[in-house]
Amino acid sequence: MSVAMLAVPVCAQAAPTSTDKTPAHKRPARQAAPALQTRPQAPAQPQAQPTSAPEMVEVRSTGIVSTGARSAAKPMQMSNSPLSDIAMVSHFNNEEIRRTPVHVTADLLRSVPGFQVDDYQDGGIAQGIGARGWSSESDGNYIATFIDGSIRNVYSGILNGYNDLNPLIPELLGGMTVISGPFDARYGGNYASAGSIIITTRDYVRPGISVTGGSFGRARALVTLGRRLNSHASIYTAVEGLFDSGYRRNSVTRRINSFTKFVDRFNERDTLRVTAQAYITGYGQPYSIPLSYIQSGRMSERDPRSYIDRGANDQYTLNGQFEHVSGNFTLDANVFVNKTWLTRSTTTGLPGTTNVQHLYLDDRYTVGATVDPYWKFRLPNGGSWDFKVGAGTHVDFARNFHQLGENNVAYTAAVPGYYGSFLNMNRFTEIANGAYASTSISPLRWIKMTGGMRYDDFMYSVNDTRYGTGGISHPRVATHTGAPSIKAALAINPVPFWTGFLNYGQSITSPDANTDIPVNSTLQPSKLGSEEAGMRFDYKPLNAHIQGSAYVTIDSNEIGFNQATLTQANLGKSHRSGYDADGAITLIKSKHAIIDLQANYNWVRARLVSTQTSFIPNVADWMAGYGVHATFPITDQKAIDLNVTHQFIGPQPLNSARTYTAPQYQRIATRVSYTDARLSNMRIWLSGIVFPGNRFAEDEWISGSTIYTAPQPRLTLEGGFSFGL
Repeated sequence: MSVAMLAVPVCAQAAPTSTDKTPAHKRPARQAAPALQTRPQAPAQPQAQPTSAPEMVEVRSTGIVSTGARSAAKPMQMSNSPLSDIAMVSHFNNEEIRRTPVHVTADLLRSVPGFQVDDYQDGGIAQGIGARGWSSESDGNYIATFIDGSIRNVYSGILNGYNDLNPLIPELLGGMTVISGPFDARYGGNYASAGSIIITTRDYVRPGISVTGGSFGRARALVTLGRRLNSHASIYTAVEGLFDSGYRRNSVTRRINSFTKFVDRFNERDTLRVTAQAYITGYGQPYSIPLSYIQSGRMSERDPRSYIDRGANDQYTLNGQFEHVSGNFTLDANVFVNKTWLTRSTTTGLPGTTNVQHLYLDDRYTVGATVDPYWKFRLPNGGSWDFKVGAGTHVDFARNFHQLGENNVAYTAAVPGYYGSFLNMNRFTEIANGAYASTSISPLRWIKMTGGMRYDDFMYSVNDTRYGTGGISHPRVATHTGAPSIKAALAINPVPFWTGFLNYGQSITSPDANTDIPVNSTLQPSKLGSEEAGMRFDYKPLNAHIQGSAYVTIDSNEIGFNQATLTQANLGKSHRSGYDADGAITLIKSKHAIIDLQANYNWVRARLVSTQTSFIPNVADWMAGYGVHATFPITDQKAIDLNVTHQFIGPQPLNSARTYTAPQYQRIATRVSYTDARLSNMRIWLSGIVFPGNRFAEDEWISGSTIYTAPQPRLTLEGGFSFGL
């Protein structure tokens, strides 16, 4: 993973704000922004795109584009982009994403300070993503994720907020911005407990091909076809095919993934973007196995819990975005339609004993729309003021079934095993409406203040069949609930190179239509508040950057996930405190080599308020890492790139009493590539992921006194080549 990625919380070459409509391949090289803006600038007007203009290829060796550890004080800027938030913000552009060794898509987040990623080795399910004290055994449901303007967390899914990044095709990503903490009014509503991820896809991709092969039978191919339709419109289609036997038995993954994007810049002010995706995947489910069985030789680490467990996930998505820019006014509008068919079977209990399967079905249609106006004004004496508002709706029409079964067939009422606490067959409609307003003011060039508020409302219509202590029940519920959340922030830049900031933000988690509303129709959204104080030092001449942030977060209703029963439970009030720190510097910058060095450290203390010794499981006490990114130019059009990152993940409590702990482990990721821009931007690469010590601690959890694990391979290799793209 590149050092530039690890160093980008305030990266100067970050993606443009929404007011810059020039495609990345047409845009001239960006220079680092100064640490202090002397006068806010009006939004840039978009430029018309001539059809005949050649596509600029970003080649690290040319000197046109540099991805060193440069950084600038982004919180002092006034912009509609989340990059200007007063918070810990990380941004990755397309080139940085493509340089990252990625085995599963969630690997892109491993470089974000404070983020912890678990690869479950479980085919096509969502990977574990934890951040700022939230468990990595969750499916990323504490991080709100937006793709091309639409939230992609699943409302009341298998897990409430289920967050699957697997449909993303890394080569097609134009940029990914990560906000740590619930501090953005627009992107910080439901599910933004630990933060928000904002992803945009590329507006245009040239015809090209990419072929990859790797360890354990992994084969992947990506083909793209792109065409300029006229002077203002373009379209491209990408088709990805993946086959992966997997490290463990019964972990075969088969995937077909197609993505199409149409862009029309009607004039200098108006742009329409339409995307369509069909994602079809099927996979085996090896699940976790007892660690003691591996250590005693009763099972191989490559054995599955069951040879018959399966999963499938089919998604069909249509997304439309309209953008209008006129002087200091911007209007974003978005519509979204999705059809999902997700099934999964998992065998619980100890291997070798008689166990039933847990069967899941999530079948839903989702529609949504948002509108987000933004205004920006100049004040006397070089000051600036902006104002943004927005409103949106998100509607799910769903069937969500949890049943027991055998051989991937659900039990019927005639089978005694049908009646069990896992039985929940729910048909529901959930309507989520939200609105926000946020404003920032910079009366003097060295100070910026931001305040905002959201209100999120949820309406439910539930038709449920479930088994409980009183036997079969049929709750029929129609209700609604809602909650406000507020934001406030201050940034100061009193002397060059140094910026300090203070933050307060709230977020909510909506009640689950499956587990909450049928039991308690008056349940309110859970709310948390987070306070943060930080500073950053940016020195452009040395491309030097140091940043640190300390935070305290209090959650009114901590939701835990029981891996043994595959259910969620309310654990009560929780308290988190911690800090993130990272730094970067360019060691060498010459015509022969550019070498950047980065390091970061994270510490967190996550507790349930019920007792000081009640830990939140599967949260690493600390994380640390360092990385090196080196570019060695051969000619103006040829270069060799080397990226190495070494991560240290501290011990993790496996139960609230901390009587069982997962040990510290290390992970090394590296990628070496050769690029020749003259040969259709040809790339040849080899990447590797190594676990030099413990390979079981990344995914460990406990049931009773039995520790389960999904073992990682000692070494995973991948190599490939691409043209175009």
